[in-house]
Amino acid sequence: MERKSVVISQRVINTINSLPLEDRVAISTAMFGEFVLGVKEDLGLTSRNVMLYAVIRQYIRHDSEAAAS
Repeated sequence: MERKSVVISQRVINTINSLPLEDRVAISTAMFGEFVLGVKEDLGLTSRNVMLYAVIRQYIRHDSEAAAS
């Protein structure tokens, strides 16, 4: 199984830091679960957090692909 690097860019950090504490914890937990542990479940995210996480996940994937090329 090929491992790919995951890039957590400054825009990802800034986006997460701009969120309220409760959202930061939920989003960070989901990121760790998906990108480190390989857990694909929503981990009990609220509908608001699912939307936020989808945007942040796109940032991570885009930045990771850009760094790989």
